Amino acid sequence: MKNKSTRRRPSTVVRTPTLNEAAKPLCSTEPLSSESAVAPSFNASHSAASANPNPGKGAILFREACIHNIEIRNPGITPHNDWELLELSSQAYKGTPDEVYALLDELHAAEIEMVGAETLEWSCVEMLNTWVEPSGEKPLPGETSKYIFVRPIPESEYSIRLFPGSISAAEYCMDFVDSATGKPVNSPFEFELWGIPDPETPWLGMPICQQMHSIERIHGIKQEDILPGHEKFILRDGQTFALIRPGKIGMRFTAPVREQPETEPRPEIHVVDLPRVIEA
Repeated sequence: MKNKSTRRRPSTVVRTPTLNEAAKPLCSTEPLSSESAVAPSFNASHSAASANPNPGKGAILFREACIHNIEIRNPGITPHNDWELLELSSQAYKGTPDEVYALLDELHAAEIEMVGAETLEWSCVEMLNTWVEPSGEKPLPGETSKYIFVRPIPESEYSIRLFPGSISAAEYCMDFVDSATGKPVNSPFEFELWGIPDPETPWLGMPICQQMHSIERIHGIKQEDILPGHEKFILRDGQTFALIRPGKIGMRFTAPVREQPETEPRPEIHVVDLPRVIEA
């Protein structure tokens, strides 16, 4: 019943801030969904998490990321408890909902027998209440926000899509999507992606160009073994890139820069207003 596909994908890059720790939520036996699952209450020093994952703003609860993952990996299957939430978010299951629930019941009972119900419940809660910054978790087709950008690639049927990753690591992500459907695709044509110096100030810093590879290839997965539509590239906020295709005019873009959350007071300083670029 489990998906036995030989194709592989690396785990989403997750960075865990250490400043905050969420309070324990009540474990419910009612089905969870992206609408009904509410972030737990926080201590006075903590800010409330959004009801919907928004990695563009930085850290989110791992619970929210799991709910988002289930919509992609097991659509139509609703978890009934925290253990099922973790399990359904980690892998895709095959079968009817009744068949999947029956298998989950067996697996859940086996884990309870090994570690005990209370220990298992607590460990699930602790994991789901961890603050994480996901890099590489793709938006759903057609999903929009001020952090997601889709730009068509000239002379092709595809577009590049930029979406946010870890804000503390200043990571932006990129993939290719079908321009007509918005569905992600793996490398759709022969190309090279290069990180290049800022074309407006190439004399600043080290004038080094670096070829970029997908996170899957970096993890050693062969191109033909990458799950369809799962390939993605990890970029950096503010970095400039060039997409080079044989026989085509190149395409250049700069990843957006997100305002970093202030973790400590900034030193007092007067900022002088000067133009960044003076037109000829």
